[in-house]
Amino acid sequence: MSVEALASAWARTENAPDGSIVVADSEISGRLRGGTPWRAASDDALMMAMVIRPTIDPLQEALLWLVASLGTANALADVSGNNHEIRWPDTVIRSDSDAVQSSVNVTTQLGPGRVEHAVLAVRADLGGLDVAKEQLLSSLEQHLQAATRLVESDSLALLELFNDRCSAMFRRVLVSLLPRGEARGRVTAVDKDGFLVLESSTGMLERIAPASLRSLELVD
Repeated sequence: MSVEALASAWARTENAPDGSIVVADSEISGRLRGGTPWRAASDDALMMAMVIRPTIDPLQEALLWLVASLGTANALADVSGNNHEIRWPDTVIRSDSDAVQSSVNVTTQLGPGRVEHAVLAVRADLGGLDVAKEQLLSSLEQHLQAATRLVESDSLALLELFNDRCSAMFRRVLVSLLPRGEARGRVTAVDKDGFLVLESSTGMLERIAPASLRSLELVD
């Protein structure tokens, strides 16, 4: 059905080790964050999911969105030679065209006081990108694992790298929330828990969790 469903089942029922990867040529129901259906703009796409078993506080599970998107942005930049930015929390875009290159999805299984496992799913549209799937897959494996090790050893360093790549940083945005509602403000940070921090016109700060986000729009 989807790469993350296969990877999650593998992790739950067969104890797939850290770093295990599922790759699919096609999906019946590929989904993005919040269950949004995914359709590639071209016929050339890569769908993959990696099982990780990070040693982090369960309260920081939202940081895994940063791991997935930063690792993907680094991999795409590595193989293409083009700069890539991140639209928090799950979209990687080409800096020179603002075209969506990839979307990530994260599913997490929590246990008593720990993260049992998580699945980082990446769906990349390779249309217009002169890169072999095998080359991108190898780079994704390398950079996703590197980002996972970084969140375990130095989450503040991960945040610094992510904030440098975040296209919404210090810009005004309109955020639509789940199940309803919206928030407006200037992005001041992605904090130590992986939440987006908005500053309103009155100076009030609001923290937005990835799970609470319906959509984010730049308005400046």
